[in-house]
Amino acid sequence: MSSLDRTLEAKESLKVSPRALVVLGLAGLVYVLAALERISPPVVALDIMKSLAIGPDSMSLMFSATFFVYAFTQPLAGFGADRFGPKVCLLTSVGLLALASIWFAKSQSHLSATLARALVGFAAGFAFVPAVRLAANWLPGRYFGLASSCILAGSALSNFLAGWPLAKTATAFGWRWSFMGLGLILVGFFILVLFIVSDGPKRQISEALKASGEAGAAGAESQKSQTKQSLGFWASTKLVLSAPIFWLISLVYTGTDLLYDTFTGLWAGPYLMEVYSLSSIEAGNMLSLAAFGFLVGGPLVVTLGDKLGSYGNMIIGLALGNLAITSFIIWGPAIAKPWMLYLLCLVAPLAVHATSLLFAIGKSFFPEKVTGTVIGFLNLVPFMFGAIMQSLIGRILAYFQNNPLYADSAASLRYGQAFKPVLAWAFLTVLAAFWLRRRSRETIYK
Repeated sequence: MSSLDRTLEAKESLKVSPRALVVLGLAGLVYVLAALERISPPVVALDIMKSLAIGPDSMSLMFSATFFVYAFTQPLAGFGADRFGPKVCLLTSVGLLALASIWFAKSQSHLSATLARALVGFAAGFAFVPAVRLAANWLPGRYFGLASSCILAGSALSNFLAGWPLAKTATAFGWRWSFMGLGLILVGFFILVLFIVSDGPKRQISEALKASGEAGAAGAESQKSQTKQSLGFWASTKLVLSAPIFWLISLVYTGTDLLYDTFTGLWAGPYLMEVYSLSSIEAGNMLSLAAFGFLVGGPLVVTLGDKLGSYGNMIIGLALGNLAITSFIIWGPAIAKPWMLYLLCLVAPLAVHATSLLFAIGKSFFPEKVTGTVIGFLNLVPFMFGAIMQSLIGRILAYFQNNPLYADSAASLRYGQAFKPVLAWAFLTVLAAFWLRRRSRETIYK
């Protein structure tokens, strides 16, 4: 048995200690707060625009900065967690998030607020990967999948907090004090992470290795040798990006994720308040259902995919559902009933869970040694495209709002025109989903 094997065996023999649960729980809460900072705009978007005297196009640009920076930070977060340890990255995340939240709360100009939101994207990008890396360091491998799922599910709690609770807080204290309070909470979490979190139970592993008479240097040499056998970053990148199937999967991923980024993630609040004349509290109540839909959607989508015996068919169903929901956003105001709006917010996030199915399909087309590169780049593409579409929707809304020819037009007309590019991409996604099923017909994901 090699030194590396003995190290892994020693780690597998560890029990899940109370300290591990505290460390991972704290890391999970940091991810919840990071996601809350990142997805917070929908309910308070109108208040922010009024306070900063900006239009929808400037608002979209401000929050698109968050998504662009967050997307490009993902590879850096993975490298940082490997090179400097997850604790350093987590401290970087929570510290910069606290600074960005307070900065945003005190911003008096569009430029200042945009820079603060860009810093939110950078800081939030260092929350999830280090938290998952901590799970890998602290837990035996058999618990890693469960821990990763629990950490990811934290974003559902973030979605809930970004709905009714944030709307209630902003109504009572104003959006500035809401973000100021969040920044102060993050300062407290910085102190907790500094004194409680460590990169892993090194002492326990060392003791287990000593008991087996294993030398640490030999294990390190084995690990170094194994690393040399893997592809470098640029070689892995070329392998993934040169494959046409990667771009087909990316197209489907982008399409199933786009409605969540543009509607649930930003314009759902203003849409409900302006088109249906709802208060911020009423809109927040509806958007809280989106958090529940996101929470139960993941297990539901994967379970149905397994029951159908076809991930491809499940993805097609989600793409068709996305097309129907986008059509309702555009043409639904003429026939909508209150219960339909609640249903809209509940089911709108479901399609985003095609992600887990697409990851499984993507992994089946590439060597195992580039799995991380595949997932990393698949994550990058929809974030970039979502940020572009957020800005485009804002510009379309601003055009209809500022054009004298449409000065008296209903809000439903403005939003209907703004979401037609999303509708076109949703239709293209359906076609791509059928083609993807055909390409993956020879795999278990057909």
